[in-house]
Amino acid sequence: MLNGFTSPEVILFLVFAFFAEILGTLAGFGSSMILIPLAALFIDVKTAIAVVGLFHFFGQVVDLFLWGRYVDWRITILFAGFGVIFSFLGAALITVLPSQTVLLILGMFLVAYAAASLWGKKLTLPKSNLSILSIGGAVGFFAGLTGTAGAMRTAFLSTLGLAKANFLGTSNAIAFFVDFTRVTVYAGSGILKFDLPFWAAVLGVSILGSLIGRKVVLRIKEKTFYRVVSAALLLAGLKFIFS
Repeated sequence: MLNGFTSPEVILFLVFAFFAEILGTLAGFGSSMILIPLAALFIDVKTAIAVVGLFHFFGQVVDLFLWGRYVDWRITILFAGFGVIFSFLGAALITVLPSQTVLLILGMFLVAYAAASLWGKKLTLPKSNLSILSIGGAVGFFAGLTGTAGAMRTAFLSTLGLAKANFLGTSNAIAFFVDFTRVTVYAGSGILKFDLPFWAAVLGVSILGSLIGRKVVLRIKEKTFYRVVSAALLLAGLKFIFS
């Protein structure tokens, strides 16, 4: 048993993880949304979240290596710093606000934003410190409240008008710091067990998926790239509404 998986289940998980990483690299988010429900078919939900968190972290390490030179560190520091603060506030309100209601509101926002972007009515915000702090705070708040941040982070970062490479580099840098924190907590709490063969396989799949995803990203035009992002946000929003 590798972190709760049997050997055949590990192979199936890694196959899904490979394709999820390619899609996640293309859109800047989404691999966790795909993998957690699949992993939960074989292991308990807490372990599934931890294992997928490990996979996601490895993916961010690889993506940060691939896109690191394009990171806008001013945006990353402001976004992530304020996001962490507001994530505590969001987490504190979990017992007050029904998570399903929040996910419904979040889903409606994502659908409206993605539909407008696909229709050619793209929202653009200034890259001022105030805008970035506000965006980071909003994403952190919803992350703490709903346990998901990728779609929100991608939606708001896409309003800053970043070039394709800067968008991916900055998004991955923000996600890296978040994932490092939560994987450390998972490992320290005992939810995530150290299995060298399993971790090595997860890392290998992350590297392969990220490399292929990067090749695809480099081949597509910037306008097409943001259309892919908007389409992924639309699907994520619909998932939140109907889940």
